[in-house]
Amino acid sequence: MNHLPMAFLVVSTAVFAGPVAWTQQPAGQDVSKVEHDTASAWFRALGGSEGSGGAQGPRSLIKPTSLPVSFVCGSERSGELLRRCASDASSHTSDPSRVEQTTMWSDAKTGLAVRLDAVQFRSFAAVEWVVSFSGAGKSDTPILTDVLPLDLRVSLPSGPGRSAILHYAKGALCCLDDFAPIEKALTPGTEVCLQPGGGRSSSEFLPFFNLDFGGEGMVIGIGWTGQWSATIGCDRENRVYVRAGMAATHLKLHPGEEIRTPRILTLFWKGDRMRGNNLLRRFLLTHHRPKPNGKPLVLPVLVGSWGGSPATDHLKTIQRIIRHNLPIELYWIDAEWFGQAPWYKSNGNWEVRKDLYPQGFRALSDPLHASGRKLLLWFEPQRVCPGTAWAKFKVRPNWLLELKGGEPAYKQRNMSWGVPHEDPRWIVWESRRSQIVEGDLLWNMGEPGARQFLTDWLSDRIRQFGLDWYREDFNIAPLEYWQEADEPDRRGMTEIRYVAGLYAMWDDLLRRYPRLAIDNCASGGRRIDLESIGRATALWRTDWPADAIHKQCHTFGLMAWVPLHMSGGAMLKKGNEYEIRSAMTAGLNCELPPGDDAQPMQQAKALIEQYLAIQKYYYGDYYPLTPYSQAPDAWLAYQLHLPEADEGLVVVFKRPKSTQKSQRLRLFGLDAHESYEIVNLDNGQRQAAVGSALAQQGIEVQLERQPDSAVIRYVRRR
Repeated sequence: MNHLPMAFLVVSTAVFAGPVAWTQQPAGQDVSKVEHDTASAWFRALGGSEGSGGAQGPRSLIKPTSLPVSFVCGSERSGELLRRCASDASSHTSDPSRVEQTTMWSDAKTGLAVRLDAVQFRSFAAVEWVVSFSGAGKSDTPILTDVLPLDLRVSLPSGPGRSAILHYAKGALCCLDDFAPIEKALTPGTEVCLQPGGGRSSSEFLPFFNLDFGGEGMVIGIGWTGQWSATIGCDRENRVYVRAGMAATHLKLHPGEEIRTPRILTLFWKGDRMRGNNLLRRFLLTHHRPKPNGKPLVLPVLVGSWGGSPATDHLKTIQRIIRHNLPIELYWIDAEWFGQAPWYKSNGNWEVRKDLYPQGFRALSDPLHASGRKLLLWFEPQRVCPGTAWAKFKVRPNWLLELKGGEPAYKQRNMSWGVPHEDPRWIVWESRRSQIVEGDLLWNMGEPGARQFLTDWLSDRIRQFGLDWYREDFNIAPLEYWQEADEPDRRGMTEIRYVAGLYAMWDDLLRRYPRLAIDNCASGGRRIDLESIGRATALWRTDWPADAIHKQCHTFGLMAWVPLHMSGGAMLKKGNEYEIRSAMTAGLNCELPPGDDAQPMQQAKALIEQYLAIQKYYYGDYYPLTPYSQAPDAWLAYQLHLPEADEGLVVVFKRPKSTQKSQRLRLFGLDAHESYEIVNLDNGQRQAAVGSALAQQGIEVQLERQPDSAVIRYVRRR
């Protein structure tokens, strides 16, 4: 959910060529033998090989000695159950980048069958897996509990300074703290318990973690667009443990029934912990990146507008973009184009408002397509308001989930909590909001008939409206609906079916429309996880991009984990570079200057072109150059580096209350013996320096104004 300002809107026949379709350069080629061998040992352990980290294993602390998965079936722990099971393992190569392995166990006593599908990625020290369970007998299985697709212990050497450090981040909290980095020393007796809150996967914490054991470590990712859980700690014997999976499972399986668990990623690194984060970024860009029309997604330069504005206003803006040949790829129409105002009471009445769009959306998508541009349209199909046309589907069993109980504090009314944003309750309530309108219903993605209806309905709108981006918002937390729908001996089942159904719908839409891209919104970026990001991208990562400092902090935190995301917009006008650069990510959300005079539009075009010339660096490695800070008198800076090209970008912000005139910044990832040319893109000043000097002494950046910013590019001399 967001509240975009109405875009100022207007003709020509110029055709926009679209973004540069670069791809991430070959990644992982510098993976060390130790990193690769560690991943191989994990891959073997996931196939059931015991002792795979023994004398012949890698020189690493992170040695799996047994299957890093656990569960309880009835009263029996998985280790005991699987040892008596017949097992079958097979492996194959689906493409040159990966090796896939399937291991199956079947237990005649309980009727439980277990399947573990694992993938080792050849160019990365990375392994992923998904555990599935099925009822293979003639009667129900015993109750499955404590299902942990990741259950790990690592023994640390004794001695001072040998505690592990956990790096992780907050989620999309709808405040300045969104995606803020967190560091926790795992001293003996320390435990960190994380859940996203409310069933949206990145609402309160991101589902990515980096465990630093001192010179080596592992990145962990969870793929589950629901209520995952991760418990990470250190016991009194200085053993680090990680237990991750769904937050709650207590269920039996009927004969022939199958369920899956959260996807787990483990990625191994040696050296500095930012190497681990950058290997994660490269890995996600290589293996978990949407590919509309078969090409890796490059995020757009876009202009957003409110759906409650008339089509004539939208068309004026579109015509202005075309007439001035602005390199804007995507035009975004948000909520309130359907039913009647206010939008949040109309979900379920999805008829296009004829008072606003008398000729439908083709009147807008056709001229955009003719000029080489694209159209995005907002939907929130899974929240159904009472009294709407879709509320009638309550008569169809299980199509709509109702919340009869639930925490009263989480039930919002008319988009207001009745307390100011500064009240600490506001953040929790916003994260776990179960209703906006009294009686809100949840479309049940786990019911096959309901999912098929919604998939077909959306497919028809994508085709009829000429949409290139489908924006899916999700403004309520589904957890309490799922829990209320579960039977006592089937706890977790509604969530499992819902999450699997969501993936099935997204996958089906992408199969039907290979050119389609999906914008994954959930009151901002509250559904960012390993499974979702390969299908959909958060073009609006927070509902609280309140000002430049907020945007800077959100970018600084999230870029360490997830490369593809976008921020709130900034006005394209000369002198507004500080705001524009605060909004820069792997894509750019912008606002057009008012009026239609040639000079401001030419300046707007030049500002976009400057961004497009440096956009590629946001698809490289990321290094924070200053500490994270929310202070209005701080400097904040980060570096983006393309290792294969050996070039990059430094982005620097001097905030409005800072009186400091200069800052020296040390750079990372450079070749110590090579010479680099450094260019300030604002004033054109050039200098040369060797990599060792840039890494040790750094570059000095001088900024006089309050606030101020700089963008500095460096290139290795050939």
